[in-house]
Amino acid sequence: MNDLIVRKAEENELSIVQELNHQLFVHDEKFDSLLKMNWPLEKEGADYFKDKISGKDGVCFVAEMKGEIVGYLAGLMIEPHSYRTVKKMSELDNMLVKENLRGQGIGEKLFEKFVEWSKEQEAERIKVSASTDNSGAIEFYKRVGFVPYAAELECEVK
Repeated sequence: MNDLIVRKAEENELSIVQELNHQLFVHDEKFDSLLKMNWPLEKEGADYFKDKISGKDGVCFVAEMKGEIVGYLAGLMIEPHSYRTVKKMSELDNMLVKENLRGQGIGEKLFEKFVEWSKEQEAERIKVSASTDNSGAIEFYKRVGFVPYAAELECEVK
């Protein structure tokens, strides 16, 4: 892990981040059949990541090993609920580490960088959402310090 570098993504890395996000969609399709699978590669997905990479609306970090980007994390500042005492909050919106490299601490390093960024933004808390059935993601988030706060439920309108 000595050759791991976690840094802000650069504009010329947009397509790499988009492809990693597409891999996340492919992975998460089994948890959410309503995902618009090409979103990461479409204009809306590109604009989303351009805004994070530029710092205009959040941040995007990449994990690089031996010159290859092997993971990313995108997040932003959000408005906390007015009924809570939290004044500033960030959200880890999405992240992925290439499957063959998971379990090596890369996700933790990406998250540590996001925590640093969140502190710089004066965030008091960080929010993350994961599909209920995605036990791997949930266990990762618990391991880095998240605790369950709320359950979000949906139903189809019939």
